[in-house]
Amino acid sequence: MLILASKSPQREKILKKMGIKFKIVPSNIDENSGGLKKPHAIAKHIALQKALAISKAHTNDWIIGCDTFVILSDGTLSIKPKDRADAKKTINLYRDSHCDVYSGLALMNKSLKKRFVGYEKTRLHFSDFSDANIEEYLNSGEWKNRSGSMTIEGRGGKWVHKIEGCYWNVVGLPVELLKRFLKEI
Repeated sequence: MLILASKSPQREKILKKMGIKFKIVPSNIDENSGGLKKPHAIAKHIALQKALAISKAHTNDWIIGCDTFVILSDGTLSIKPKDRADAKKTINLYRDSHCDVYSGLALMNKSLKKRFVGYEKTRLHFSDFSDANIEEYLNSGEWKNRSGSMTIEGRGGKWVHKIEGCYWNVVGLPVELLKRFLKEI
């Protein structure tokens, strides 16, 4: 059995679109950096911690752990916004700028003692947009519970004029990396 250690509706949709059979068992870990500083290391660490947490009760299953966050152009880590004001502050930083989206991915099976851990980085380049555009987006509510306060697959995607890397990584699951891991099992 394949288990997704996440309650992310975006990850669920992506796996279904891929035709993969799985069940969802969300991990409720404290998503801290483990003292790590580099974005790729943090992403891998958190993804592995999610998979490890679920593997304790599901030792014979393959577990997918994933974590996605955004590094803004000023180097600031952007996670899920606390409130509308926090989302607005983040979105303003995207204007005519860029951000890097990191996803850590872990695929493991405890009983087989197999573990694959990696990360994907995607750079998004944004066009300039107005205060009215931001207010419209904030009023939509799409920013809620979204890393970086933005949805590329929703209204926020219209501001992206160039993607360097995996689109699905930005949505929440590095698909090509997952495909490579799945080929190994």
